[in-house]
Amino acid sequence: MFVFKSFSVFFVLVVFSSVMVLAADEVEELQIQEDQVEQPEPQQEILEIEVEKLSDKGEETDLDLDLTGIDATAKLGDEVVLQVDEKNNNIAVENADRDLDQDLESLEVNNEIQNQNDNQDIDEVKTVLVLQETELSFDKLYLDGVIAYEDQLWYSCASKIERAIKDYKNYKSVLTNCRLNCSKGLRSYKLSNLTVNIPEYASYVKFLTLADCYRRCKNETLKTHPKITKKLETAFELRKPYMYLQYCNYKLDRFSQAASAAYTYYLANPDDPDTTKNIVFYRDTVKVPEDDFIDLEMLPYKEYYIRGLHAYKTEQWKDVIYWIEQCLDDYWKQDEKCNANCDAHGEITSHDFATTVANLIIGLLNCRIQCEDKLSTVYTEPIPFFLRDLYHYLQFSYFQESEFEKSAEVAETFLLFSPSHEVMEKNKEVLQQKLDQIHSEFTPRQDGADYVKRRQETYDFMDFLVKNYKYSDRLDEFDVTEEEQDPRQSSEGQEQTSSGKSENWLDKYEKLGMHIIAKSGDLNREERFVIDGLLKENQCTETLNLIQDVIELPSGAYEFNFKLSQKKLLENPSEEFETLLRHLIRAVEYIQHYAQVYRNSEITLFIKKTSIICWKDLEDPDINQDCYPQEDGSCIQFNDFPDSLHPDYFTTVTYLNAVENGDFQFLNENGDVDSSFGVKCGRTVGFNSADRLRVKVPRKGAQRCALVVRYSTHMEDIEVDLHELLRLLHQVDELRYNQTKEDAAVVLKRFEDKGVKVIKTAEDLKGEERFAAEGLATDEQCEILRNVALSLTVVPASYFGLTTKPTFISPHTKNELLHGISVYKANKLLLDGYVQSYGLRMLLERSEEARLFVEKYFNLTKPLFFEYTHLVCRTAINDSNTDRQDLSHPVHGDNCILQPDGTCTHDFPAFTQRHYSALLYLNSDFEGGEFFFAHPNKTEQVSIHPKCGLLVGFNASSLHGVKAVLKGQRCALAMWYTLNPTFKEITHIQARKLLEEKEAQEKLEKEHDEL
Repeated sequence: MFVFKSFSVFFVLVVFSSVMVLAADEVEELQIQEDQVEQPEPQQEILEIEVEKLSDKGEETDLDLDLTGIDATAKLGDEVVLQVDEKNNNIAVENADRDLDQDLESLEVNNEIQNQNDNQDIDEVKTVLVLQETELSFDKLYLDGVIAYEDQLWYSCASKIERAIKDYKNYKSVLTNCRLNCSKGLRSYKLSNLTVNIPEYASYVKFLTLADCYRRCKNETLKTHPKITKKLETAFELRKPYMYLQYCNYKLDRFSQAASAAYTYYLANPDDPDTTKNIVFYRDTVKVPEDDFIDLEMLPYKEYYIRGLHAYKTEQWKDVIYWIEQCLDDYWKQDEKCNANCDAHGEITSHDFATTVANLIIGLLNCRIQCEDKLSTVYTEPIPFFLRDLYHYLQFSYFQESEFEKSAEVAETFLLFSPSHEVMEKNKEVLQQKLDQIHSEFTPRQDGADYVKRRQETYDFMDFLVKNYKYSDRLDEFDVTEEEQDPRQSSEGQEQTSSGKSENWLDKYEKLGMHIIAKSGDLNREERFVIDGLLKENQCTETLNLIQDVIELPSGAYEFNFKLSQKKLLENPSEEFETLLRHLIRAVEYIQHYAQVYRNSEITLFIKKTSIICWKDLEDPDINQDCYPQEDGSCIQFNDFPDSLHPDYFTTVTYLNAVENGDFQFLNENGDVDSSFGVKCGRTVGFNSADRLRVKVPRKGAQRCALVVRYSTHMEDIEVDLHELLRLLHQVDELRYNQTKEDAAVVLKRFEDKGVKVIKTAEDLKGEERFAAEGLATDEQCEILRNVALSLTVVPASYFGLTTKPTFISPHTKNELLHGISVYKANKLLLDGYVQSYGLRMLLERSEEARLFVEKYFNLTKPLFFEYTHLVCRTAINDSNTDRQDLSHPVHGDNCILQPDGTCTHDFPAFTQRHYSALLYLNSDFEGGEFFFAHPNKTEQVSIHPKCGLLVGFNASSLHGVKAVLKGQRCALAMWYTLNPTFKEITHIQARKLLEEKEAQEKLEKEHDEL
C-alpha cells in the first residue's frame, strides 16, 4: 500500500499531475563526464512516500493515496453531498478491504506477471464462473441499487451497486478477451475455412470471420447479459455510480468505504466541487485515516510506475528497474486491450455501405490514437511523455547498476520517441564510449520499436484522411443515436426527456458546463428539473451587485425588478449599472432558452415577470409560521396550492449565492418534503408555476438570493417592464455614441501622427476585413504588459489555496505552457498587490487604443465594444523539440464552428456575439509561433511573424491559427469585440473605476510620506 504523507505531495501527484510530472526532457543540468549520463528528474515530490505493501489483487490493483491536498477550507454542511446526473449514470465499487500489514519484502515477485496469453485464458474462465454465480446483470443491479437509494434502503443500495460494478467489470473483461482471442486466432470459429472466388468478396472474409467468432464468444459466455447502451457505458467509464455508493456507505457508517468511493469518483471528475467537499468532510470531520482513501479503479502499471518513482527518488536503482519494467510489461497489455476495445467505437451515420465502413474505420483510428493519452492518465490528467520517459528512468538506472548494454538498449528505444532529444543523445555518446562502440548504433527494444512504428503509421494515416477525406455529406446524413429513439421503445429505467433536437441542444449546454442533476422522474412530478452551471461565479457576483434599491414585500422578502432598474437608470445612467443590466437580461434570455429546450414543447415560453428575490433572517420570527415561503417572495397557505398543474405557466429559479440552511423543497400532496436541494451559484430549479414548494429561510443573518423568471405561453402576458428597459437602454446607447462619435479619417490621422502604420491590407492578407499595423505599443509598454501577463507565475502557491504552485499546460498542445490573465483577474491581482496600478493602466490603455483603431479602420457605423480581453503567453516546454507538427492553436473561427467540409457555422455554442478580433503582439524573441490566416481546409493562406506593437485585426469569422512555438515565449494581448452592447465586457468598466480609486489612494499615501 502506498500512502502519501504530505500536503504538497498529494497536490503534485494528483491535482496537478498532468503539469507537474516530468516530461523527461526537463532534466537536471549535469556536467557530462566520461563515465556519467544525464539523469531525468521528476518534478513529483515523493520523498515522503512510504511503501508499506503491494496489493495482491491482480489485474486491477488498488493503491492508497493521501488526501492532504484537498482544500480544507471548503464549506461543509452536516452531511456529505450526493450529486448524480441521472439514474442510469452510475458506477459501482469494489470491496475496499486491504491487508495493511503485509511487508513489501514478502512479495512473491514471480507470481506477479504471467504469460500474456495464459492470463487471458485464465481471466476468461474466471469471468465465466463469476457471471454464472449471479442471475442479475449489472444494468438491473444498478437500477435496483438506485431504487434502494431512493427508498433509503442503504444496505441494499451499497450491496447492489457494489455487485453492479463487479459485474460490469466482468462483462467488459469478457468482451475484451473475446476480441483479443478472436483477433489472435485463439478461438475456433465456423467460418475459418470460408473462401470466395469473387475478388470483391475477398475483403469481406476477415470481417465476417472475426464478427462470427466474436458473437459466438459473447453468446457462449454472456448467456443472459443484455447489450450495454452507450449512455450506461459512459456512466460507468466516468465512475458516476461511486457517488451513490459513497452516500449509501456513509449512511451505513462505513466511512472508510465511503471515503474510497468518493476519492475514486474524484479522480475521474476532479472539477466536481461536491466530491471535493465530500473528501474534506471524510478527512476532517469524520477523521477517516489517509490510508483508507483508495483509488478502487487503479490498474497495476500505474502502481508500478509510482513505486518506480519512489525508488528513483531514494536512488534504489535495482528497485527502479524492477518496478518500471513491471510497469512497461503491464502497459503493453493495457494498450493491447485499449486498442482491441476500439472495435466498439463508431456510429452508423449513413445508409451507404462504403460510407458506413469508412466512418467506422475513422472512429476506430481516432479511438486508438487516444489510447496513449488515456493510459498516460495516472491521476486526473495525462502525464506528458509518460511512455517515453519510462525508458529514460530505465536508462539511467541501468547505467547506475553498470548494466551498460541494457542502458544502451533503452536509450535507443527512448530515441525512437524523440530522435533529436539532446540529453539522451549525450547519454548515448557516453554509453558508446563505455561499450567501445563509438561509430555503431544500438539496437532498440522490439516492443518499443513496434509501438512507435504502429503509432506513426496511424498518425500518418489519420493525417492523410483529415486532409483529403470528405467526412460528411449533408444530403445523406442521419442519426441513429439512442437519444433519438422513440420514447416508447426506451428500456426500463431510462427516461426520455426530449426529442433528438432538444437532446442536441442539451448536449451543447452540457459541454459548456451545465449538468442536469435531477429530472422530473427523479423529482416525482412533471416539468420539474434541477441543473447546475447556468451561471458562473462572476455572473452571480455581477447580478448581486444590482441589489441596492429594493422593495420589501409583505412576507419579509426583498425584490429587485426591471421597473426599479428603469428608475435608477434614469436617475443615474452610469455605464457600470447599464452594463450590469445588460448582463442580467442576457442571463434571463439564456435561462429562458434552456427552459424552452428542456420542456421540448412547440409552444413558446414568453417571459412574464423577472425579479431578484432575497430571503434573509426575519426580524419577526413568527411572520411565516403559518405559511410556506415561495421563491417569488410570497408566502401562501398549503391549502392554497392548486390540486393540478397549470399548462400555461412555468417558473425557473437560478440561485446567486450559496447559503447553508436555505434549501429549496418540493412538497408532495400531504405537505411533506418530496425532494430538496441546497442552493449555490448557478443552480437552477425549473417547475410548473402551480407546483407545491417551500423555501427554507436562512437564519443567522444569511441572505439567500435568486433570479426568478416566470413564463407564460400567452404572448399577451409578455413582460412590459423588460421591453421598456430595452428601449431605454437603446436610447442610452445612442446618446453615448453621439457624444463620443468622431470621423474615422480624423482618428486614423491621429494614429498616423503617433507612428502607427498599416503594413498589410486585406489584399495582402488574402481576405476581407483584415489588416496588420505596427506602432501600437513601444518596447517599454510591451515589457510592462508581458509582466502583467505572467503575474500569476510569481504569486505564492497559497494564493491558489495550494502548497505547490500550478503549471499550466496549454489546452491546445501538450508541448507548450499557457499563462493567461483576463481583465477580471488583473483587477483581483491589483487588489491583492500582485499587479501594480501602472500595469493595469497599461492594459486598459493599450487595449482601448487597439479597439479604437479597429473600429475606425473598418469604418464601422456602430460602436465596437470589448467582448473579452486576454493577456496570454505561450511557452515551449522543450526548446530542442523543433520538429513539431502540432499547432500552438488549431485553425478556427472566433464566432463559428469549423465543420469537416470547410464551412464555419454560426451556431451555439460558438461565440456568435463576436464580430471582430484583434491581437496586439508584445515580443518577437522566440522561434515559430507565426499567426496565419487559413483556407477552409485548414491549410495556410498567409502568415505573420509577431513583434512588439504589431496589431492584427480581422473579422471574427476569418479562419486562423497559430503555429507551434518551438523555442522561447510568445506573448500577446488578445481582444474580441462585439457590436451588441448586451455582451460588452463589464470588467473594463470596473477596472477603470478600481484604477481611479487605487491611484487616488496611492497619491494620498505619497503625499502623506512626503509630509
